[in-house]
Amino acid sequence: MTGKAIVNLIRQLRLTGMSDTKILDLIEFIETHDPKEIAKEEKDS
Repeated sequence: MTGKAIVNLIRQLRLTGMSDTKILDLIEFIETHDPKEIAKEEKDS
């Protein structure tokens, strides 16, 4: 994600009432997981 995309994401999530801690956890997850890995987890569920 670009810096601008992250800022826009944070703004939108704050509007929904999400806490900063949860926002950071979500960004960390997005940045540290391979999309293929996520798709595999969803398929296995």
